[in-house]
Amino acid sequence: MTFVPDSWATSSSDSVHRSFFRQRLLDRAPPCEHFDPIQQYLIGQANLRGFFGAYVPDPGTLDPELGLEEIIVGLLMPHADADGRVLKLVLRIVQSGQVAVERLLLWARRERALGTLSWFVDLVPAEERNAAVEELARAIARRPPRDSRRPCYRYSPERLLRRR
Repeated sequence: MTFVPDSWATSSSDSVHRSFFRQRLLDRAPPCEHFDPIQQYLIGQANLRGFFGAYVPDPGTLDPELGLEEIIVGLLMPHADADGRVLKLVLRIVQSGQVAVERLLLWARRERALGTLSWFVDLVPAEERNAAVEELARAIARRPPRDSRRPCYRYSPERLLRRR
């Protein structure tokens, strides 16, 4: 028997949409036997860019066409597995200050990941909120997601804290 994790859509009682973006990611991702190939591909791409919050054994080769915003949205879109290890990875990417906030929000709104992104930003503890996280939180507050459903996912914000 194989364990199949819930998706973000399942955890927020939402439905998945037809996504050409997801299909493009699937076309780029190498096959993966036990896990979602897109999630493994995106984690590998983040690892190749120096962001380590989740691990994959073979990160592959760097895809220069893929931006950090697309990585975040791909990990948080409704189709993606609701996996706690990607949350720390997303936080480290946002904290880097290399993310174009308006571009991220545009992609998140387009791919219906804004509700999950909003929930996640609210989850970040004060100790981990730097200027980049605060900027993202303010941008989301200015134009909040239309859908108020949040994922029903038990995740302790303490897991986002850096170990000293």
